Amino acid sequence: MSTKTVNGILFIIAAIAPFVFYMGLGTDGAGILTDLETEKFVFWVMLSLPIALMMTLNTMKGGSGAEYAHIGLLIITIAYAVGTVGDLVGAASESTNQLGDAVGQAGWGAMMLGMAITGIGYYVQKNFPVWLSGILTAVAAYAFIIVGIIGTSLDPDSPLFMVAWLGFALSSLLLGVFTLRKKD
Repeated sequence: MSTKTVNGILFIIAAIAPFVFYMGLGTDGAGILTDLETEKFVFWVMLSLPIALMMTLNTMKGGSGAEYAHIGLLIITIAYAVGTVGDLVGAASESTNQLGDAVGQAGWGAMMLGMAITGIGYYVQKNFPVWLSGILTAVAAYAFIIVGIIGTSLDPDSPLFMVAWLGFALSSLLLGVFTLRKKD
């Protein structure tokens, strides 16, 4: 699939997915998802918008509108983060613990998604040994699923979370060791 096709699909997802989740599956629709679940799913699919914008920006190659596109993407990214926090706070306003978990699960889940993608990039670029890139990708994908999608508690007493935390720590340690061992 070409980059142009992926970019187009990402824009379409950003346009349609919120309607599917809010009006179709959420409490305003069929009621299959709670408000908090709806907000989490919308958060994940709406990441397609800044990605699509970045992909488009990358095709501009410093053209006359590139600086404006850079500024716009920066504003959108910051505003998206703030808006997401606001939505999650509203959806989880029942208790302080739910509020912390909602914001933390979205933030840390997103970080793990980014780390999984980074691991794939390291694999493709061969920045680190293939096995290490694989471990990083697998651990980060696992953490994304259990924290960001399933919504496992961020409490270290949670066995599922502890596996993710320890796996991430080990991956980070190994990345540091291999970085230090690289020859210039």
